[in-house]
Amino acid sequence: IHPTYRDALNIQPRLITNLGEDIRLQRSGIVIDLPESVSLFDYTREIKRLQSTLATLPTGDTAGADKKFEDLIGDVIKFCFFKALTNVQPKSRDLSGKVVRDWIAANHTAIGFWQMVRQQYDATQVIWECKNYRELHAEDFHQVCYYMNPVIGRLAIVAYRGGPEIKKTYFEHIRRISVDKKGMVLLIGERDIEVFLRQALNGKKSEGHLQDLFDRTVREIS
Repeated sequence: IHPTYRDALNIQPRLITNLGEDIRLQRSGIVIDLPESVSLFDYTREIKRLQSTLATLPTGDTAGADKKFEDLIGDVIKFCFFKALTNVQPKSRDLSGKVVRDWIAANHTAIGFWQMVRQQYDATQVIWECKNYRELHAEDFHQVCYYMNPVIGRLAIVAYRGGPEIKKTYFEHIRRISVDKKGMVLLIGERDIEVFLRQALNGKKSEGHLQDLFDRTVREIS
């Protein structure tokens, strides 16, 4: 039995010579795939740490909070989407060095949501931008639109501290990007980040929630 499954299966290093009726042979547990070289204990601890950080992190750039939020989103990508997104890189620059994307991750998945966006938006790479404030601005959408190109694809995910309701003006910006660039921007608010972390803690896939966000966005801009 793989060591990462021991906690979920309640494996105990004991030699049992006599089984009484009061001895429990098993208990319920969640067996999930984990990132490479991470035990179930460490994985659970990290997810809980991210939940606590998100709950207490102030908005804005006070005391480096914007950088902490950026780091948090990087960990969310690594711990919640490791089955689909690989080679996660911070502060990715283009050839000229002028374009700096907060995070970029490779998308080579052959099934589900990530395959769909790769086929529809050529999203072999997924751009992640982090905004540690509750209100997005026009320049935020101009920024991610500028990042899109035929080489890495036309999908960007913007993580910010707002929500759960998305303003109509945000969808207007996304509609313009879908027309001008044939691209797509998904907005992930604080509640969505909480959902991803809770699903990871319970061993559930987060792609379903992303698909729901995508469907809602498509309907709003259609």
